[in-house]
Amino acid sequence: MKKITFGMLLTLSLISPLQAEGLHIYQDPIPLGSYVSDYDDMLDKAVARNHWVFERQGDKRFARLNYKTYLINVELVESDKGIAVTLLDAKREGCTKSCDVDMKKVTGWLVKLRRAIAYELTLLVRDDALRRAVH
Repeated sequence: MKKITFGMLLTLSLISPLQAEGLHIYQDPIPLGSYVSDYDDMLDKAVARNHWVFERQGDKRFARLNYKTYLINVELVESDKGIAVTLLDAKREGCTKSCDVDMKKVTGWLVKLRRAIAYELTLLVRDDALRRAVH
């Protein structure tokens, strides 16, 4: 019995660091392909869908959400793999009750942001297919 317990503890200790380094569901890059000509316009439409605000500062793109005392800032990182959502910070200001950040809510809003970007990209792909079918 002790050998089995020791083996299970050893296995868990080896697997735990791998799970800690994994991506969150919202961090998986969205592949863009060749359908997007104006990233900023596409991202502006996508983030506005769920009341986020899009900002560009230099060569970096940001999205900000101010909702029910939550202030969430994310960076929209463009790479060869596509666009990924990276959480910069999440905080609560001006709350009257418990002021802890509910990371389940924050993760849900980030997943919705990623879905909105993917949906906007889907619309661009559809429009491109319709344009090619007509011509």
